[in-house]
Amino acid sequence: MHIFRYNGEMIQHSHRTSHKMTFHYYNNIIYIVFWIIFLLSVVVNNVSGMSEQRKNELKIQVKDMFYHAFNNYMKYAFPDDELNPLQCTGRGSDKNDPYNTIINDVLGDYSLTLMDSLDTFIVFNDKKEFEKAVRDVIKYVSFDLDSKVQVFEVNIRALGALLSAHLFITDPRFDFSIEGYDNELLKLAHDLGERLLPAFQKSKTGIPYARVNLKYGVPKHETHETCTAAAGTLIIEFGVLSRLTNDTRFEDVAKKALFGLWNRRTDLNLLGNVINVQTGQWIHTAASTGAGIDSFYEYLLKAYVLFGEIEYLDVFSEAYSSVLRYIRDETGYLYRNVNMMNGGLMSSWVDSLSAYFPGLQVLAGDLDNAIKSHLLYYNIWKKYRAMPERFNFHLRNVELATYPLRPEFIESTYFLYRATRDPFYLQVGEMIIKDLESYARVDCGFASVKDVLTKRLEERMESFILSETFKYLYLLFDTENKINRMDDNFIFTTEAHIILLPQKYLKNHSEIRPSISGAERSICSNYEKPSPSKHLFTTSIITSRSDADFARELVGLEEHTLPPLDPKGICEVPKLDPQVIEISFGDPRESNEEDLMDLGQEQQKIIKYVDGLIANRLKGLKLELTKRVDKRGYDVTKVDNYRVFPGQTFEIRDPSVKDFWIKQQTYQTLVLRVYLSNGNIHETYKYTDYITAVASFAPKITSELPIRTLVRILSSPYGCVDYNIEESKLINDNIIFVKRGGCTFVEKVLKAQQAGAQGVVIWNNEDYLFPPASPAEKNGLWEFEIPCVLITYENGVELDGILEENERYIRETKSFSNIKVRLLSHEREPITNIKTNENNEFLLTIHGHAIRNIRLNLNLNGH
Repeated sequence: MHIFRYNGEMIQHSHRTSHKMTFHYYNNIIYIVFWIIFLLSVVVNNVSGMSEQRKNELKIQVKDMFYHAFNNYMKYAFPDDELNPLQCTGRGSDKNDPYNTIINDVLGDYSLTLMDSLDTFIVFNDKKEFEKAVRDVIKYVSFDLDSKVQVFEVNIRALGALLSAHLFITDPRFDFSIEGYDNELLKLAHDLGERLLPAFQKSKTGIPYARVNLKYGVPKHETHETCTAAAGTLIIEFGVLSRLTNDTRFEDVAKKALFGLWNRRTDLNLLGNVINVQTGQWIHTAASTGAGIDSFYEYLLKAYVLFGEIEYLDVFSEAYSSVLRYIRDETGYLYRNVNMMNGGLMSSWVDSLSAYFPGLQVLAGDLDNAIKSHLLYYNIWKKYRAMPERFNFHLRNVELATYPLRPEFIESTYFLYRATRDPFYLQVGEMIIKDLESYARVDCGFASVKDVLTKRLEERMESFILSETFKYLYLLFDTENKINRMDDNFIFTTEAHIILLPQKYLKNHSEIRPSISGAERSICSNYEKPSPSKHLFTTSIITSRSDADFARELVGLEEHTLPPLDPKGICEVPKLDPQVIEISFGDPRESNEEDLMDLGQEQQKIIKYVDGLIANRLKGLKLELTKRVDKRGYDVTKVDNYRVFPGQTFEIRDPSVKDFWIKQQTYQTLVLRVYLSNGNIHETYKYTDYITAVASFAPKITSELPIRTLVRILSSPYGCVDYNIEESKLINDNIIFVKRGGCTFVEKVLKAQQAGAQGVVIWNNEDYLFPPASPAEKNGLWEFEIPCVLITYENGVELDGILEENERYIRETKSFSNIKVRLLSHEREPITNIKTNENNEFLLTIHGHAIRNIRLNLNLNGH
């Protein structure tokens, strides 16, 4: 064997180097692949967002928080109503000051915290403590007391607690029976219910007085004022009490009160905040989803879930549609206080009680709106690490700084997690626990926050902290809790008491609307679960929404350490389909001779029958379309002055519907761009765009028009009189803003044109668009040289406010107007169409959505 040492060494050396490089190369590749697999496994395994171990730790922590509060109440306060957590003493009603309603409305010397906590032990599956608490209630609690309390508070806290505990004791499915139990809690509940009845019996309207003395009834000089929530949040507890005792008085009065309120709604289907129980007149006309009215909406929907009676769902659907139309703002995040008469804004704050509303929206199946409204409260909490009683969304600051550890935001967080399983809501819950532990926990319990800015505490631990706040937090993390796995007609009351009603207590369903349960059942919005392939760097769909940071902007929360949630760094403003649309099938006054002959032969244009309305002829009719709660298109809710109720149909027998419907999309729209920065058009980010409808008799606009000053004449707001010389100087070469009404559209344009105006913007008195029209366009009586556009009522309110503020600025600074506008061409997609469904039936559509309750009884193929 020949060995070539030199070459062999070289070759050998070369081979060693190659092996070493190969080893390092593959070692690096393996290292990289290992970390990629590890990181991917972390992402995949954490799509749930929180480990089971961490959820269990937080569940245990919440349980400890509850027992820290409850045990100290029992040690230092029982049998008083509440614990003073700073002084470690008890508290009952304020006998020294009978007018101290903050205390006396709630505390009546009946061991309230003990009662209110009963079914929280059920959630913990703590049978021993539950039985002990029940026996203490039976032994110590009596309502034969000279205490004037608020009907609403004692109903939701005491009556609801007693009924819930009784139902769990007597339902063998839950194994919470108590030896020797003889319906004592139900007897207590019945006794309490009878003591509340005088509040209804003394009222002429059936709407109950706000307060009652448990021993002597309604005091002689008791106020006649009550709020909508107080009178409309009784049907659950009173209804269950009637079913369990076979005493119909309670359900009868509660139902009469509930529908007594609804029957006093305005034409907008809105209710006010405060009403006179004797006259039925509204005293405070603010409509909202917050304090004073909140649980009215809640109990409508929950009464349907619990009792299965469709009338509650019908009223809720109408009420909720009006909330979306008038109370919700255009972004979909804010639910405001508006005037029940006209929908105008009355105040610029939201309160902490309204944070329950996203949870109710989950129950209604409106998941998208629930997510949006919850994000607003989430950002308020993040800003202050608490939920202030009132937050001013205009000034972006606190208006009322107290926080009594309310549960509403936690409640909505719980419901949204149950509906989406998005880990974001678990993270929200963890944040809340940390915050409560850091500033509210004291030696003897948990103290209310006097000021969310300083975290100064207050001597109060309300019973709802144990009944609701800790209950919802615990259920959020105890995902396999028996309550979370129930599939039954059970509900949480507004005090979070768990009410489940066995089948034997349900009434026979009405046969008037047998098909409604399937057709009208709300369908939750589509929700995309986190997927490793789509969301590698986030386990939450909520935080990766492109409009998620919009709520942060609304609140004014500055988090410089966080990147924008939108990958492009853009705060996307939400866009919504209109909640309510009005469609007009022409003006009956424009009918020609042939139309009139046909009309003379026709007996009835609209026929009413039990299942809805029938239209033999469409010309001259006006339809109101309302977006369905289940997001499956629109329903006709009004035809002229006739209402179409849920479950009814609007049947069209006029073959000309095809021509009429397609014609709805033929009018032109323009963008009215309003510059808000001292007229400096180069600062292009400081403008607002409004969509307008162009008058059919005015010139067509095919390109951008020059920038003009927008003016209004205070002495002639409708533009129906000849302008004088000074007014004409102001109008000349500018665009004039006038209100609809007082004269025809044509007269407004002619007056403005004669004064030298270069355009007219007409402020509609209703919140929809249509092209201003006139018979004059048919006969060519006048030549119209300037554009005329119509703006919606809501946009007009905003624009009118801008002009008013500008006029004040001019008076103070002696300067010229700085409100400049430009009309821009606007391409819009057809909003109406006729399509066929899977059964080859014709459907009218608008904005791409079907109108579900229209039935076409004709053959369109022949026309």
